[in-house]
Amino acid sequence: MQVDTVPWILVAIGVLALMLGVVVWKRRKERRPTDYRSYFTTGIFWVASGLILSLLPWLLHGEDFNFMGSFFLIMGVGYAIVGLMNRDKWGKQVEVPPETRKKTMTILGLAALVGVLIALLFATRFLFVR
Repeated sequence: MQVDTVPWILVAIGVLALMLGVVVWKRRKERRPTDYRSYFTTGIFWVASGLILSLLPWLLHGEDFNFMGSFFLIMGVGYAIVGLMNRDKWGKQVEVPPETRKKTMTILGLAALVGVLIALLFATRFLFVR
């Protein structure tokens, strides 16, 4: 039975690739300038993710560094460097109203606090289980 499903999976992958190709071909006509500020921001987030993915197994279980974390770390550094090298092309920064900024910072602060509390909960659980 599994042999019969393989051609349909390949057909589905082919159709999806064809649809993606059509979308890319259609959008190719609409050239937008590259946003190097988002390259830099993406790079910073990937560096943080790479550090977490690399160090978390070592901190929690004493295992070796994770390769996937190193991949994200290297890609993040690359994106951040490209963003910084083209800093003169960043464009104008949009001014955020103070009310929106205050609400956003409050939500991000609460989310970070919840994240730290959950991490501490899991870390202490793993420390006391052994």
